[in-house]
Amino acid sequence: MNIIAVIVTHNRLALLQESVAAINQKQEIPTQIIVVNNGSTDGTTEWLSAQSSLEVITQENQGASGGFYTGIKEAYERGADWVWVMDDDTIVRPDTLSALVQSIKRMHLSYPKNPIGFLVSKAVFTDGQPHWMNLPEISRVQGGLPFNSFDEEGIVLARSASFVSLLVSRKAIAACGYPLREFFIWADDIEYTTRITRAGFLGGYVPDSVVVHKTKTNYSADLYSAQPAEAQKHFYGIRNNLYCRRLWKGEFSFWGAVFKQIIVVPFRIIKKRKDHRWLFLTINWRAATSATGFRPSNTL
Repeated sequence: MNIIAVIVTHNRLALLQESVAAINQKQEIPTQIIVVNNGSTDGTTEWLSAQSSLEVITQENQGASGGFYTGIKEAYERGADWVWVMDDDTIVRPDTLSALVQSIKRMHLSYPKNPIGFLVSKAVFTDGQPHWMNLPEISRVQGGLPFNSFDEEGIVLARSASFVSLLVSRKAIAACGYPLREFFIWADDIEYTTRITRAGFLGGYVPDSVVVHKTKTNYSADLYSAQPAEAQKHFYGIRNNLYCRRLWKGEFSFWGAVFKQIIVVPFRIIKKRKDHRWLFLTINWRAATSATGFRPSNTL
């Protein structure tokens, strides 16, 4: 089984070094590790140039979305059977990959006719608690199967998941293409994995496969408590999520959501935020307006 790991990095050298070291200490090591360097300026480029065991792609900063697009495309073109995707702050455990691989085998044995699109690990914070940013969306029914069809195998069917230890099949990539690089950041993983399950592939959440998502705090994106430095991320998050609503639920639902974003959400920002209200009001309006004409391409 040819498994190629893809790590996307930008100006977080220490975390990248820890992430790479953790992968190389595993029970099961991927065939190759591709690092997509999104225009880092903190010494990452120099360090990567000295790592002969890594395949490095350096590009201008295209955001996480552009990085995952490049990395998954490269891994697919190198013949990967499975592409193991993660951010540079994802710290795997020795059995993380082997648990995913064993889950593939168990799922094939139980339902050989149902193609597997992706499997995702359980992401925890540094204290071992589930990470709020990386909770998969559990499907009630998927591919004609109840969500708990794989209880005995320790797997739960998932509709979507994050790019934090996500193992994607070659067949799913061939059928569904690559992540939308135009998203830049946020919601690219949800759109991509939902695209895969909507195409008829199974998605699975594997709690026995665990990674540490080493963010500064254990949080989920919140427009009402975000710091000013995160404002631009919320622009992309709002715009991209509105695009997904249009894609999955149609124009009527999309325009209703845009109306709510422009009219209702500002009152909530004013009520809930204690500071920087004007900044986030502006970000919110810009994002909702931008979404009306946002039409990224799904490039195969």
